[in-house]
Amino acid sequence: MMLTLSAFISQTFKESIRNKIMYGIGFFAVAIFLFSLVLGELSLYEQARVIRDVCMTFLMVMGIALGMYTGIGLIHKEIDRRIIYTILSKPIRRYQFLIGKFIGISCTLFVELAAMFLVVLGLLAVRSVDIDVTLFQAFWLTYLQSIIVAAAALMFSTFSSAMLSTLMTSGFVILSLLNPQIGIYAAQSKTLEVRAAMRGAQFLLPNFGHFDVSTQVSYALEIPWSHVLWSSCHAIAYIVVLLCIASIILEKRDFI
Repeated sequence: MMLTLSAFISQTFKESIRNKIMYGIGFFAVAIFLFSLVLGELSLYEQARVIRDVCMTFLMVMGIALGMYTGIGLIHKEIDRRIIYTILSKPIRRYQFLIGKFIGISCTLFVELAAMFLVVLGLLAVRSVDIDVTLFQAFWLTYLQSIIVAAAALMFSTFSSAMLSTLMTSGFVILSLLNPQIGIYAAQSKTLEVRAAMRGAQFLLPNFGHFDVSTQVSYALEIPWSHVLWSSCHAIAYIVVLLCIASIILEKRDFI
């Protein structure tokens, strides 16, 4: 089993790294980070805060975008090129194929985001902005958020087209980002059915508020390690649930 998984992980990682769109996104990220320096120059008294805020916020956006792109694109490529027919005709369980793909995507996302994070650290160093542990904690939380998005995209891709998967993953991301607000709206709602629906949505969706530490990053405030640990457990648990659902769907799907 380990040899099968390692083969899928290696193949997925190599395919993702070779993708030219990934390099285009990376160059675009560098351009935005450089633009953050201009914003820093415009803010005479809060240059450090603006640079930290813009860089890490854009890193979060890029993590979500990369998670969606890789999670949706790789599965549909296998199906469109009919490569999945050859793979599944061999004595390989479908959940092994799915887990191998996800781990490969996770490795790719880590490399991509780490490269962008190094650019951020370089910009901060050039501008003589303090580099503290908060930035590394924020990077880790951003990475966790991106692989949750990738897992959701992977799940949607097991039963829908690329376009529909993109729409559903986008909705998933938006609602997850609004998860804290959904609870507020549910408490204010006077309709029992609406309140129940909102509570249900809040329970089923991941709370991306756990991974949003933009205020702490901007003002270099301490992030408790207990929060990082809790957010990591939250992400892992949700990813396991998404992959289990995706595996069940893939097992039942007929590719013939």
